[in-house]
Amino acid sequence: MKVVQVSAQRDYEGTVWTALFSSVEQALEVLRNQPADTFAGVDDLVVAWVGVDSDSYERVLDLSVNFQWGDSDTVSFSRWNNDTKQSEAFSF
Repeated sequence: MKVVQVSAQRDYEGTVWTALFSSVEQALEVLRNQPADTFAGVDDLVVAWVGVDSDSYERVLDLSVNFQWGDSDTVSFSRWNNDTKQSEAFSF
């Protein structure tokens, strides 16, 4: 059996939080509806299928997180495009 794991990671410190979902679509829907401060201190989000009863692991999405403190906190996401060798904006 496999589940979707979302891991929020901080450079040099490891995992900040992890959540499990039954599908990638469900994971993205939940992430889309989170308040911006959920991502404060997070550098990267990794969405992957993981085996519950095995060592299987399949990375689906790897995102960089840019959280901006301010009067109204904002968060934006980007991912690396191997074809263009550039980071590009990503929205859920």
